[in-house]
Amino acid sequence: MQSQYHVGILLFDYVDALDFVGPYEVFNMSTYKRSDVKKLHLNELQEKPFKVSTVSEDGTEVTVHHGLKITPDFSFNNCPSFDFIVVPGGPMKAIEQVSNNNKIIEWIASYDSKLITSVCTGALFLAKSGVLKDKKATTNKAALSLLEKSFSNINVIKNVKYVDAGNVITAAGVSSGINMALYVVKKLLGEEAAKRTADTIEFSSDI
Repeated sequence: MQSQYHVGILLFDYVDALDFVGPYEVFNMSTYKRSDVKKLHLNELQEKPFKVSTVSEDGTEVTVHHGLKITPDFSFNNCPSFDFIVVPGGPMKAIEQVSNNNKIIEWIASYDSKLITSVCTGALFLAKSGVLKDKKATTNKAALSLLEKSFSNINVIKNVKYVDAGNVITAAGVSSGINMALYVVKKLLGEEAAKRTADTIEFSSDI
């Protein structure tokens, strides 16, 4: 049996929708081989490279930025140990609430020995957890200065879609999460798989 990665996507109130939906679609639309794509479209594909789940602190319904309601698959108490996690961002209200929530920050920090990814201002939560210490990182262009001023031990990179710092990969704003997720597919499954996924979702990207 081929390797399957269980991805945990963090959710919280005021999270930006595309921050998590973009990677969610990329990982769900990835396949082991070209012949699987047709089965994927017919909803007949049994074995996929990624199993994607959503998780929040208590597992109850969250209200996404702009009002969308989402019920996570798991809470911190009943979720499995994921192979890697995706930490999305949100507007200032989300930044303030999550940054001051020790349970969420500690949950992120608990994955410091695995692969951790972030999208947009989710990099601020990674920074707060300590996993970005002495590493390169990026975030939404509107939050670059905030990240730089708040965490002097991080080398903030501008004008890029994502930054690979080994076991931590940070993406720039919103739609950059799609680029980042495709890069993760390439990192874990190879360039051919990443290009196949990009073609499947009809996304033009230099991977």
